[in-house]
Amino acid sequence: MGRLDGKVAIITGGASGIGKRTAELFVEEGACVIIADLNGDGVAAMVSQLGKSYADGIELDIRDEEAVKRMVDQAFSRFGRLDIAFNNAGIMGFCPVHLYPLEEWDRVVGVCLTGTFLCIKHEAMRLIAQGQGGSIINVASINAIQAAEAFAAYCSAKAGVAMLTKVAALELGRHRIRVNGIGPGVVRTPMTEMPLASLAGLEEAFIHEAPIGRVGEADDVACLAVYLASDESSLMTGQTLFIDGGTSLKKYPELFSYLSLIGG
Repeated sequence: MGRLDGKVAIITGGASGIGKRTAELFVEEGACVIIADLNGDGVAAMVSQLGKSYADGIELDIRDEEAVKRMVDQAFSRFGRLDIAFNNAGIMGFCPVHLYPLEEWDRVVGVCLTGTFLCIKHEAMRLIAQGQGGSIINVASINAIQAAEAFAAYCSAKAGVAMLTKVAALELGRHRIRVNGIGPGVVRTPMTEMPLASLAGLEEAFIHEAPIGRVGEADDVACLAVYLASDESSLMTGQTLFIDGGTSLKKYPELFSYLSLIGG
């Protein structure tokens, strides 16, 4: 018996990194999953890996409301129900605030915050109609509570995700829908691999500020997602759990020391 036996989950950003590992653990725990990602080849690879009996996929941009609606509909057309949503898709942007192009700001906030809102909106509508409750999990970040140089859009968007999680939990609890968040610190994924590898000393700086003494792995976050998706967390809602090795207890590294594109 798995902890998620008989449940159906949507996972955005499910083709790589945290989303990929979460999809793997969800299936190991007995769930069926819809893998949603902008990377269509990655979606197909995940469905093949997990098996078509347990997984289906959709290529989408979560800023597209009609595509998000199709994603939620697909859970019902393919597996007959929805129980869990792991709203994980996100992107980062790096620029000093006084130089930040509006187009880039809109891109980061659009994916990280507006996209999460659209997912919650359509997931909640179908869960309410289904009438059996559910668990919505939103991926925020340590940067929801800890400012970082060159991260104006990302920090603002992830702080918005943490508050959106609270509001959604307040409104949806009457429908037995729990809404929680996860706030990872630095996690080794394809999205963070390039800056960690190319900016000399950056990973060591994060490790220095983490009492646990390491950066995170996708498995760390995926295990927490399983807990929040399962009945073990049935009394928990409106919370964003920060899984950062204790980094938020100390000082965030000064990123301008590692970034070369600094304007006057």
